[in-house]
Amino acid sequence: MFTYQKRIKAVQLLIQYDMSYATVIRELGYPSKGALINWYKEYIKNGDLHEDYIRKSKYSEEERQKAVAYYLEHGKCISRTVRILGYPSRPELDAWIKELAPDEKKYCRSGGDLVKPKRTIRSWTC
Repeated sequence: MFTYQKRIKAVQLLIQYDMSYATVIRELGYPSKGALINWYKEYIKNGDLHEDYIRKSKYSEEERQKAVAYYLEHGKCISRTVRILGYPSRPELDAWIKELAPDEKKYCRSGGDLVKPKRTIRSWTC
């Protein structure tokens, strides 16, 4: 993602360079031609570019609360909750739990080594 300043600079250079996409991209080192076209279209349509990109959540607040409640009531197992409900992904559910019930988060950790020790090769000499 590019900051607002970088995007507006690219659009202004595009206008200054008489719509020469290649010259703008060569000079700035970014963006792709497709991104520059989209930024220009947005600039022409709205007179400016959007400041920040705010993505609307795919899941409602009710669905989030339902998933966290299921996790808490059924053994605090993220994988099982995702499998039974069919949504969301494990990392996303983990983030919801940390947000909605931070004291209830169960952390699993086995005591073993994470990396196996390297095997040594013995050389046989006669």
